[in-house]
Amino acid sequence: MFNINYGSRLFIHLVLLMVLCGILFFSNLGTFPFFNKGEPREALVVQHIVHQGNWLFPLKMESDIPSKPPLFHWLGAITSLIWGEVTEATVRFPSALLATLGILAVYFLGRNLLGPEIGLLGAVILATSLDYQRLAIAARVDMTLTLFVTLSLVLFFAIYRGYLTGGVWTYLFYLILGLGVLAKGPVSLILSGMIIFCFLGLRKRWDYLYSLCFHRGAILTVMVALGWYALALVEGGEEFFNRQILHENLGRFFTYGKGGAGHQKPVYYYFPYLFSAGLPWSIFLPFMVVEWFKGRRFSDEGSLFLAVWVIVVFVFFSLSAGKRPPYILPLYPPLSLLVAIWFQKSIGTGKGEKIGLRLLGAASLAVGVIFLVSTLRGMWDGESTWLISAFVPELKPRDQANLIIVKEGLVRAGGLFSLFLFISSLLWISLSRSLWTYSIHTLPTRLALISLVSSLFAQGISIPSIAEARSYGPFMREVNRRIEREQVYLCSGAFDPGPVVFYRGKSIPALQCTPEEMAERLRSTGNYFIMSERDWQEIDARSGILPAPLLKSRGAGQGGNARLVLIRGKAIGVDR
Repeated sequence: MFNINYGSRLFIHLVLLMVLCGILFFSNLGTFPFFNKGEPREALVVQHIVHQGNWLFPLKMESDIPSKPPLFHWLGAITSLIWGEVTEATVRFPSALLATLGILAVYFLGRNLLGPEIGLLGAVILATSLDYQRLAIAARVDMTLTLFVTLSLVLFFAIYRGYLTGGVWTYLFYLILGLGVLAKGPVSLILSGMIIFCFLGLRKRWDYLYSLCFHRGAILTVMVALGWYALALVEGGEEFFNRQILHENLGRFFTYGKGGAGHQKPVYYYFPYLFSAGLPWSIFLPFMVVEWFKGRRFSDEGSLFLAVWVIVVFVFFSLSAGKRPPYILPLYPPLSLLVAIWFQKSIGTGKGEKIGLRLLGAASLAVGVIFLVSTLRGMWDGESTWLISAFVPELKPRDQANLIIVKEGLVRAGGLFSLFLFISSLLWISLSRSLWTYSIHTLPTRLALISLVSSLFAQGISIPSIAEARSYGPFMREVNRRIEREQVYLCSGAFDPGPVVFYRGKSIPALQCTPEEMAERLRSTGNYFIMSERDWQEIDARSGILPAPLLKSRGAGQGGNARLVLIRGKAIGVDR
C-alpha cells in the first residue's frame, strides 16, 4: 500500500478534493446542450452502443467507423444504461469521473513524494487549471487518455520507489498500460513507455528497465491492447485499418503538408497553449523553471520524474504533424505538482523573482481595478460589459461572434454578473497584495478561488449562452415533439449532421441532390425534410413557390452560419 499516515489529515484532504471536483466537474454536466462538432461525434457512438447493443465494434450514425477506440464510449454507454437514456450529462459523465480519479492520483503521488500539503496543493492546482476543467466536462476522449497515462505513470513510480509492494500492483500497472490503448490508441502506451525509458535512462537503471520489459505482466498489456484491435480489424477490415490505424495514428503524427491527416500546425504551436491552458497557475512557470535549475532539482528523483514526464509529452506532440490544444493535457498532472513544489519551496527573495512578482502584482491590481470599475459602471448606467465591447473589434470574425453572444448572456444575467465582477475584483486585488509583498504561501488560496468563481460563472452563464446560440438541440427536441413517429429526411449541406442525428435519437436518411431535384421532392411529396435555411432560400429562389418552413432553429451551428429549417412537402396541401 501507499505509505500513508492515516492519523494525518488524509480524510479532510480527500473530502476537500471531492467537494472541489463535485462543484467544478459535476454540477453542470447537463445544463447546456451539445453545440460543437466533437461532443456529438462521441455521443453518437455511445447512442449506437445503447440502442444497438454493439459493444465490440460500435459505429457512428450506424454506419461510420469512429476515429477512436471504444473505452470512453463504453463508459458513456454504461452510465446511460444506468440512467435510463442517453443524454448530454451521461455522455459527459465519464470525463468528469476520470478527471476526479486523476486528481486523486496526483494527490497520492504528491503526498508520497513530498508530503500531504504538496499532494493537496498539486491536486487543487490541477483541478482549477483552465483546460483540465474544460475537458473534465466535455464528451471527448482526451480526459480518458490523460487519466490512463497518469495512472500508469503513478503506479510505475510508486512501485519503483517502493510505495507499493506486492505482485498485484505490478500486474495492475500492466493492465492499465493495456487499457490506455483503448482510450485513444497506441499513443497512451507510447507516451508512458517513452517517459519511463527516459527517466530510467537518466537514472542509469537499465537493470530495472530490462526487468520491466520482460516481466510476465507485459503479456497482459499486449493481450489487452492488441486484443480489441485484432477483433475490430476482423470486423471492420480495410476501412477500419485505414481509419483508426493509418489516418488517426500514423497519418496524424507523420504526415505534413498537403494531404495530411488534419490539424497540422508548426513545431512551436504548443508554446502559447502551454501557458494559456494552464491558467491561472501558468503565470508562475518562468519562476518555477528558474528556481528548478538554480536549486538543482534534477538531482531529486521525484522532481526529475515529473520534469521528464512534462518534457516528453510536450516534445512528442510538438514533433507530431497533427496538433490540437487538448493533446498536451497529459502533461498537466506532473506540471501541477512541480508548481506546487515551487510554491512550497520558494521564499521569493531573489532580486529577479521580486521584480517579476511585483510586475504580476501590478497586473493583478489593474485587473481588479478594471473589474471594480465595471461593477460601479454597471450600477450607474447598466454598462458593465463595456470592456467586452472594446475587445470585439480586435478579434477574428468567429471569435467576435462568440464574444457578442457572451456579452448578450451577461446582460441578461444582470445583477449576477455585477456580483461576479465585484467578487472577482476583490480576489484580484487581494492577489495583487500577496504578490507585492512576496507572500508566496498565500497565493494558492487566492488563485484557486479566482479559478473557482470564474469557472462557475463560465459554466453557468457564458457557455450556456454560446450553446443556446449554436446548438441544434432545442430545434430537434421540437422536431421530435411534432413528428415523433414520422420519417424525416436530412438534406446534407453546410452544417454538421452529427448533432441532428443524435438529438433525433435514431438514424435519419440523408439525401444528396441538386436544388432542382430537392425542389421537385418538395412539390411532389408530403415528406418532412431538415435542411439549412440558406439551402432552402436558394432552392426557393431558383424554383419558385415552395412550402414555408414549419420550424426554424435558433441555433446556428458550430460556425454560427447554418440555421436549420423543418419543411414539409406541398403534396399534402400545405399553403405558403
